[in-house]
Amino acid sequence: MQATREPAVSAEHYLGRVSEILPRIRDAAQACEAARQLTPEIAELLRQSGVFAVAVPGSWGGPELDPVTHARGIELFSTADASAGWCAMIGCDTGYFSAYLDEPVAREIFADLTAATATVVNPTGAAVPAEGGYTVTGRWAFASGCTHAKVFTLGCLVPTDAGPRMLAPGQPEIRLIVIPASEAEIIDTWTTTGVRGSGSHDVAVTNLFVPAQKTFSLFNEPSRRPGPLYRLRTLFVSKMGGVPLGIARGAIDDVLAVAHTRRAMGSLTPVAEQDWLQTAIAQAEMKLGQARAFYYESLAKLWDELQVGEASKDTRARLHLSVVGTLQNCTEVVDAMYRAGGSSALYAPKTLDRRLRDIHTIGQHVIFSHGGVADAGKVILGLPVTGSLVFG
Repeated sequence: MQATREPAVSAEHYLGRVSEILPRIRDAAQACEAARQLTPEIAELLRQSGVFAVAVPGSWGGPELDPVTHARGIELFSTADASAGWCAMIGCDTGYFSAYLDEPVAREIFADLTAATATVVNPTGAAVPAEGGYTVTGRWAFASGCTHAKVFTLGCLVPTDAGPRMLAPGQPEIRLIVIPASEAEIIDTWTTTGVRGSGSHDVAVTNLFVPAQKTFSLFNEPSRRPGPLYRLRTLFVSKMGGVPLGIARGAIDDVLAVAHTRRAMGSLTPVAEQDWLQTAIAQAEMKLGQARAFYYESLAKLWDELQVGEASKDTRARLHLSVVGTLQNCTEVVDAMYRAGGSSALYAPKTLDRRLRDIHTIGQHVIFSHGGVADAGKVILGLPVTGSLVFG
């Protein structure tokens, strides 16, 4: 029987470090939004917290923390600032993606285990086969955290005379290249409604040779690292649910912070003592609590199954529903708290204004779409699924 490995950093210690820096992240949120990227100080705070290293294996001296802890840390960051939470969520893929490379190559590329990785899986690049590797040209949008990341992981299609190289009918191969950030160009495009501080600019390369050993096919090559954290190839996506949960928690807390001092026009009674706000707060807490419980219950069940083998289709389908549900329910919470904030919520420097813009912006991400909801329903009903599950 294999001995249980003690993590280099416990979940409690890691989450304690995250909690300690939340006031500084909250205070800098407006500066990050104005800069359209994390300020150097906040990016460094995130690095020092250890968030970018949470999935680094214990054999490398990393904490190799469980995915529930990953999500809880991202949720905490997002209560202070969604841009910081989003960058934390994207930037901690080092441990996951290094598992698909030969270890000496991975150790070379990911030399700084505490540094952020910027990832765009969407295959908007072309990796043309060449002797010993690929010649890559492409441009990738939404490269969140690219302004402070040290490594880029970028999706490509592999062109052939007959079209993209296919894994199966209707399923092109998506080959990810892993390169130092210095080998790509950052193109300033990130002028947006929300999560403005995430620095999600475009990145591009032209005729860049990438050795084959610094590429991998996420959907048909197995992980080269043992252990439950690296068993499910799309586990890195599961932590996304922490961001909307944190935004919604922050929105409720914003209203609670002023409820006993703010008065409605024409009234001497604090809004905390008025039925409409009491009802709004109660309903918001109920909706957030239900979304949070489903998400963490689903994620914990997945983790339990991965620790002993493969995760079932039913468990993976329910996790997908729980992630989509965090966005749907938390958006309703933030909208309600924005209305409860009254006219003062309209002003851009106010946190409720930012949270409203942030939740609606992250909601455009494909993972939060309802595209896979029907497939998840088919799994629960015991029906065959023609497509692939998000957590497949």
